[in-house]
Amino acid sequence: MSEHGKNQKERYRGRGLLAAAVLVLVLLPAGFLAVTLFQIREVEVTGNSFYSSQEIQDRVITDRYTSNSLYLYLKYHYLEPEEVPFVDKIEVTLLGPGKVRLRVYEKSVVGYVSYMGANLYFDKDGVVVESSSEVKEGIPCIDGLQFQSLTLYQKLAVADESVFERILNITQLVKKYELAPDRIEFGQNQELTLHFGQVRVALGNSGFLEEKVGRLHDLYGDLEGKSGVFHMENYTEDSKFISFEKDKE
Repeated sequence: MSEHGKNQKERYRGRGLLAAAVLVLVLLPAGFLAVTLFQIREVEVTGNSFYSSQEIQDRVITDRYTSNSLYLYLKYHYLEPEEVPFVDKIEVTLLGPGKVRLRVYEKSVVGYVSYMGANLYFDKDGVVVESSSEVKEGIPCIDGLQFQSLTLYQKLAVADESVFERILNITQLVKKYELAPDRIEFGQNQELTLHFGQVRVALGNSGFLEEKVGRLHDLYGDLEGKSGVFHMENYTEDSKFISFEKDKE
């Protein structure tokens, strides 16, 4: 190769090195800016009831990458983030370089059944949406359901599917009247019994369920310290008779 060719090749190489050096000098500050500017300093959490805001934050922001708001936004929009029990999805919104909003969309869980050491939570249609060893506050245990099979993400195979509508109805009512039974038991012909410690409240399978639960709310203070059954099976708008059958010692 001629001397001229060598010089020209060296000039091209020098220009390439110079361009690379300029690119590095540009990208380094940009990268540093992205890391520092988009460092999450404030988190707003909405839509959560099963988990506290701090629990949601701890499940979403888990390392130095997810503590970057830009990375977190891209992860939850274009990748497949880790699943969170009882949560359908989490929507991430950038409110500023260092501030994000986590909008939680929870699964519509109405109750759970205990089976082989696990708690299986199901939605209003009876579909098992989660299996967990944890007992989540505010979700009642449903006793007395007879089912032939139980599979995650499948509907509980019960003989009479109208029971799910009755479960939804009673769980909404106890929530409305701020009652928290330990268990909700279904007996024969879908007869309802609410368990509060040593007290059982027999609601039967007739109508006037809201009137019964509303009256139970008024009587709730009388349950403390008792052991027995409050009979409200025949309670109606016209006949408001309630009896208490004390447990035998």
